[in-house]
Amino acid sequence: MDQKENIRVLLVEDDPDDYVLFKYSLNEIKNNSYSLTWASNYETALELIKKNEHDIYFYDYLLGARTGLDLIQESINGGIDAPIIILTGLGNQQTDLKSMELGAADYLVKGEIDTEKLERSIRYSIERHRMIKKLRESETKFRSIFENSHDVIYLSGKDGLILDINQAAERLFGYSKEELLKLRTTDLYENKEDREKFIQTMQETGNCTNFEVVLLDKFGNRKYCALTANVQKDESGGEIYYQGIIHDMTIRKQAEQDLMIAEKFAFVGKIARTLAHEVRNPLTNINLSVEQLEEFIHDQNLIIYFDIIKRNTKRINDLVTELLENSKPMELNRSPIPIQTILQNTVELARDRANLKNIKIVTDLNLNGESVLADESKLNIAFLNILINAIEAVKKNTGEIKISSEANKEKCFIKIIDNGTGIPDDHLAKIFDPYFTSKANGMGLGLAATQNIISTHNGRIDIETEVGKGTTFKIELNLVAAAAAP
Repeated sequence: MDQKENIRVLLVEDDPDDYVLFKYSLNEIKNNSYSLTWASNYETALELIKKNEHDIYFYDYLLGARTGLDLIQESINGGIDAPIIILTGLGNQQTDLKSMELGAADYLVKGEIDTEKLERSIRYSIERHRMIKKLRESETKFRSIFENSHDVIYLSGKDGLILDINQAAERLFGYSKEELLKLRTTDLYENKEDREKFIQTMQETGNCTNFEVVLLDKFGNRKYCALTANVQKDESGGEIYYQGIIHDMTIRKQAEQDLMIAEKFAFVGKIARTLAHEVRNPLTNINLSVEQLEEFIHDQNLIIYFDIIKRNTKRINDLVTELLENSKPMELNRSPIPIQTILQNTVELARDRANLKNIKIVTDLNLNGESVLADESKLNIAFLNILINAIEAVKKNTGEIKISSEANKEKCFIKIIDNGTGIPDDHLAKIFDPYFTSKANGMGLGLAATQNIISTHNGRIDIETEVGKGTTFKIELNLVAAAAAP
């Protein structure tokens, strides 16, 4: 307490002699000045307590038909936020324990009170109260930061069990807090090896900063995150736990991907326009020359060569046209279309190819008429390209392709899963590049066009694959209400 602080004291005491003795002891304390208010009965005490004007309260244990313990309860109910000390004529451990349980700061036996004991009790009670108040304020402040942080803040045990986690985790992962507290952090990792690397770093250094990792939400969607954490020990110094922050970088990663796609198509478009100009001019000259030659040469043995030249120049011209079409931004004829209709139509278009290989196509469309603002023909092409790739990837007779979909209020999520050969890691990064293909007779434009179509619809497409087990294409599209929003 500060020097010469004026402390306002309320004494509730029904014995005038005890009041006089208390006042005398209080006046003898030199460190501070005291303003003493005396309430001689329970009813008067209640009126004064309601005013909440004192820094410390002394209650006699026996107050007629009521007790100081009753008065403690009344004080707490009335919002008193100051230390309360119980006074009694006889030392009684039972009374001591009850008063402390109710919230009393101290307990004094009236016959043993002197200036030193009274001063120490007041000083300790007020200092302890102020310390507890600061701790509460600090806890409230940090709890507010914890709960209102945009980033996920969590505590987990060494075994990965989540001990506490803030509301940001509900937004990021789609689980309720109750569900999250039943999970282990391992359950959120897409790649369990990343979890092992994180644990190894924590064990070696005691902390980990901006550890980039892909986590999965409740619906299996990828979340690109940066994880910062450190090792903590409980107060006894025994039990180890992890304190961490998860920063969601998904939007930034998606923006980077969108920029990369835009730059890729801009670059391919520039090459395509240059190539078209440089190739079509010689083709025109070749075709004109062939037409001139046909007028002068009528030998049937040579006409067949003219046909070969014309067929191949037409093929080259068609390839250039297709290159130009696939490298420029698409013009979409948008209208609200039920996404389930688009998927069902796509399956029917691929049905014959699947039947030729005796492949099963299973649909699990958990939709209730949700629509997307889309160019139906273009989305059909996008989904059909994925389905055709899946059909070609699976084995005859044993192949299976599953198409599933679900939606929330803003988006629909589509998965096309096959049990085919999977995609090698060195191919995965190039899978959407124009003219990249692993097929003997492929042109490598199907998935490039698919990515272009999905991107033009402001959607997302992602791939999960494992060699020898299969591939999953994940497509995310805005529903009509979300697509129409500014």
